[in-house]
Amino acid sequence: MKIDNFYTLTVYEKGAEVIRVYHTLLGETGFRKGMDLYFERHDGCAVTCDDFFASMRDANEDVDIEALHNWYHQAGTPSVRCERRFDAASKTFFLTLEQVLPKTPDEHGSDAKVAQLIPVTVGLLDAATGSDIDIRAPDRGGRVEIAVVDGSESGKVGRGSRVAFPASSNGSSSDDPSTSVVLVLSAMKATFAFKTVGAPDGASVEPFAAGEPLPSLLRNFSAPVAMTVVPPFDTKESVFFFAHDSDPFNRWEAAQTMARGIICRAYKTAAASISDTISDADYDGAQCDFASIIVSDEAWPAFAGACASIVDDAANDKVDRAWAEEALSFPGVAALLREVAPANPVLVHRTRSAFVKAFAKHCVVPLKRALLTCEKESHAAKDAGEAYDIDEKQTARRSLRAYCLAALASLDVESAKAVDFDAAHVLRDAYDGAQNMTETVSVLNALAKVDALNDDDANGVLRATFKRFLETWKDDANVSCTYLSSVAQLSAYVSDVVADDATQNESASANPALANVSAVCENSNDAFSNVYDAKVPNKFYALIGGFARGNVCGFHALDGRGYDFVVEKLLEMDKINAIAASRLAKPFTEWRLYDPRRALMMRLCLEKILAAKPSPNMFEICTKSLAAE
Repeated sequence: MKIDNFYTLTVYEKGAEVIRVYHTLLGETGFRKGMDLYFERHDGCAVTCDDFFASMRDANEDVDIEALHNWYHQAGTPSVRCERRFDAASKTFFLTLEQVLPKTPDEHGSDAKVAQLIPVTVGLLDAATGSDIDIRAPDRGGRVEIAVVDGSESGKVGRGSRVAFPASSNGSSSDDPSTSVVLVLSAMKATFAFKTVGAPDGASVEPFAAGEPLPSLLRNFSAPVAMTVVPPFDTKESVFFFAHDSDPFNRWEAAQTMARGIICRAYKTAAASISDTISDADYDGAQCDFASIIVSDEAWPAFAGACASIVDDAANDKVDRAWAEEALSFPGVAALLREVAPANPVLVHRTRSAFVKAFAKHCVVPLKRALLTCEKESHAAKDAGEAYDIDEKQTARRSLRAYCLAALASLDVESAKAVDFDAAHVLRDAYDGAQNMTETVSVLNALAKVDALNDDDANGVLRATFKRFLETWKDDANVSCTYLSSVAQLSAYVSDVVADDATQNESASANPALANVSAVCENSNDAFSNVYDAKVPNKFYALIGGFARGNVCGFHALDGRGYDFVVEKLLEMDKINAIAASRLAKPFTEWRLYDPRRALMMRLCLEKILAAKPSPNMFEICTKSLAAE
């Protein structure tokens, strides 16, 4: 394996999550002891993951973390299957956790994978009130005994698994020992029992008085695993978590799960209705009432209502605004494709866009209120002499403001007029009043979502704003990358911005997104002579990567021109910087996610790259993708 190809986001991000597993298991004090020993032993030295592990283990001899080694030696993302069961007679709630380790290409017939050490932080919610149930043991002042019970006839299942109360570290509910517990799964399967003990004495509350509790699982994302719940949470339960769970991660996850479900069901319905009436050639542009499909989903009313409440609470500063922005940033096309593959990416994109429009239409009043509130606060702070800062309050306000702008800008022309929202006017004023780069770029991102193809005013503001930004920042290398990334994701052809010839030619009409990017690459506008340089990796990532990864309709156009264009640019970059080129070949390696026609075209693109005798980096990426089954 080329070592350059080893340093992927997976290595860094999953590696960071594994480090956090140490923190979950050892607590703040134990983790600090391990870090102190690590620096004492290895400061200034070249080290390995084994050295880090040894320091953590040796500094915490009272905690068995030996199985953590398996995270470094076994490939693939583990899954945890959680089965929940409540025995009303004994007032005992059971959670059976079973880890499933995926088969990966690195195994090659070697020994089967062994159990990994997986900490699952759990809290129990009262089904009536939504509040956290006190799950402290009697010796800690509570009335719940938690134990690992045998789940197999052999008596071996669950051996080594244990229960640990987290040490409070950051004030999160996930660190509160009265409401959260870490179930340490070190076997392939283990059952944990939460049993009510002691008679009511008038001072203590019956833990399961409302009946079966709802388990808040994997709090604070305690381990980098995929969680499956049996029986699955229904719509009512998911909305309940979204509204009441005290753990921010699980509230976010509930929102993502519900949105993903609605979009995927709508996609399947739309795909079925379209495929019955038209040919494949017209599939991408087929007319379909996506909005009706989405709002008729059984989960939509409850979900949309919960979203409106979150936006309202964010406007009134009753919830963390940065969290609200994250929770309501719904799954992207890349994530959705993995749920419905093999799929038509353009149809997935159209379905998701319709979902966002439906959300904005339903929440338009609280969204406008939140936007106005953020703008008033921002102006008041400026008048009071408050300087720009990267503190929590200001950052959260900017995040919420940018989110509201983008959501409202996504409204179709008719819906926007119905609520008296002039996107072109609002965005122009927002750009003029921007006090920092974050606010300026948020306007560009919102403009990219405006229905500019069908609104002359919006199209004019779009072109004028992008032109102004370019003229202001064309000589700044870093900011010009931001501009290139924004241009790459446009769906409207910004003729007088990207080309001297303002006439929209036939190719621009067929694929305006590709026409934008092509014009930039060709430096068809003299203003771009100092903006795009194909030899600079960051600019290559911004423009070509932004197009391949962020412009679904342009890149995945059914005529294949988007694919051909990117292949051409990859081969050019491969001769200059093989590392940069090979990293942007990834969209083609995911060809199995797509419908047969696109999958074939993408495979042919990989073969075309190989036929050009690319660098070893590119050769490895392409051959592995074609060989893997």
